[in-house]
Amino acid sequence: MPKSMHVIWWDNKLGPSVGRSYPEEIVLTTEEAVVIFMGHGANMESEIGYTKLKRGLVVSYLDSPICIAVVIKDDEDTAIIERNLMRLVPHLNFNTEDWETEIRRAYNTLNELIQETTGDELLTNPNVKTLITDLIEGRIEKIRPKSILKSIIRYPEASNYLGNDEEEVARMLEDLEKEGVLQRKTYGRVISCRQCGGHEVEFKLLCPKCESEKLHNVYNIYCPECSKQTHVVIVDELSEVICTACRDPVKVSELSVIDVESLCNECGAASADPKIVFFCALCEKRLKITDLLGGTGLAYEPTPEFTPEEK
Repeated sequence: MPKSMHVIWWDNKLGPSVGRSYPEEIVLTTEEAVVIFMGHGANMESEIGYTKLKRGLVVSYLDSPICIAVVIKDDEDTAIIERNLMRLVPHLNFNTEDWETEIRRAYNTLNELIQETTGDELLTNPNVKTLITDLIEGRIEKIRPKSILKSIIRYPEASNYLGNDEEEVARMLEDLEKEGVLQRKTYGRVISCRQCGGHEVEFKLLCPKCESEKLHNVYNIYCPECSKQTHVVIVDELSEVICTACRDPVKVSELSVIDVESLCNECGAASADPKIVFFCALCEKRLKITDLLGGTGLAYEPTPEFTPEEK
C-alpha cells in the first residue's frame, strides 16, 4: 500500500499549486511539487514521471495541468505501482470540483487494483487461468509481440483471452511475469527513442537532394483521350487536369495512374524514392538507426517450474 496520493496543478505563470492529499495529514510542499513536475521532463512531455524525495520515491501521472503523485514505500515495486496507476487513470474524474473525495477514492481504488493484479488474486481471473493453461499445455507456443507504426506493442494470442485493450494486456503479462508465472525472452526489435523512451513514431517524406518537406506528387498517367502517357501534378482540390500531350481536359476520377514520384518545390528535383525520416511523436527527436533498432521486443513463455496447481 503506497504511503500517500496527491493532486497538484501547474500554471505557466504561477508555477505549481498543491491540492488535496490522502491521507489528509500528509501534505506536499511547493518545492516538492516542482521536483515532481520536473520528473516529467523539461517540457513536461512524459506521461509517467519518477521523482526521488526525502519522504520517498514518487510515481506520478501527468494530464497537464493536473498531476497525480503517488508516494510509495521503500519495499514497493515501482513497476507494479506504475501499471496500476495507468489502470486507475480512466476511473479518475479530472474535472471534479471535489478533489478531497476524488483523491481518497483514487487512493483506495489504486490499492484494490494492486491487490487484484498481484499474488493469488491475479490467478483468480478465469481468463488469465485459461491463457496460462493453454500456454503450458502447448495450445499456444508463446505470446509474441507485434509492433505497429503507432508503436503499440500487441500480443494477439494474449488478447484473445484478456481482451482488446492492448496496454492492459501488456500490463497483465508484466504482472504474471512478476509473479513467476511467465518468463520473458527477447523477440525481435522495437522502436525506442533514446531521448525520452517513447515508442510512438511519426514520419516525414523529404527531398532526397535538399531534404525539403515541400513535395508534390507527380503522377505518370494514361490519358483516355489520346491514349498516351503523360505527367501531371494533382492536388486535393483538383477535379480535372490537362493532358500535356493532347491538351484536352480529363477528369481526375477517370485517370489511370501508372506510377508516381515526388517533385521538390525547393530544388526542383524529382524522385520516385523520397527520403523517409522518422521522428519521436513525444519529444520530436529525429530518430536514428540506433533508435529504430535499439529496442528489444519481449515474448512471454510459461516458467518451467510453474504449474496451475501451485496457486
